[in-house]
Amino acid sequence: MDIHNKDFKRSFRGYNEDEIDDFLDQVVNDYEKLFRDNDRLKEELERARKDNEQYQQLEQNLKDTLLVAQKTAEEVTSNARQNAEELRENTARECQNMRHEAEMQAKKQLDDAAAKVRSIVAEYDRLVREKNQFLRKVKVTMESELAVINETLRVLPDPEAAERQAEQQKQAAAQQTAEEPQVTEQAAAEEAEEKDKASEEKE
Repeated sequence: MDIHNKDFKRSFRGYNEDEIDDFLDQVVNDYEKLFRDNDRLKEELERARKDNEQYQQLEQNLKDTLLVAQKTAEEVTSNARQNAEELRENTARECQNMRHEAEMQAKKQLDDAAAKVRSIVAEYDRLVREKNQFLRKVKVTMESELAVINETLRVLPDPEAAERQAEQQKQAAAQQTAEEPQVTEQAAAEEAEEKDKASEEKE
């Protein structure tokens, strides 16, 4: 506003007032723009300073956190290593006990299985012997029954065999009857042929 309201003294053959006013307006506009830019930059600088302080505080907090984390990690690592060693020793003892117990159980199971196998083999042998005895008895009985049946069949007459024999005889007679006309016709044909030959010789 000071630049805009500035008054100049008049003099003969001075500068053109309109050009001066235009120039002053331009200067005012540029100065106002620079002034506003300056204020904006100051505000941004203040915000940047505050942000920088926050970042520095955050960085310090991060450093402190990293130190605490590193210390905690070292403690955790140390405790984990100690716990792992104890766990390894306990696990080794438990594995040894479990192996010993498993060996005892396996031996017991093997002994029980061997006893069961011996019992099963003995029972199987007994069943095989009984089966063989039973089959031999059945065989003897069936052979005896078969001998009786064969003897009965041999003594009894066989109607079916008689019927088969009668049927065979009937078929043979029928075949012989069927062949006799053919023989008669053939003899008649031969006789006629001889008569024709005799007639030709006479002529």
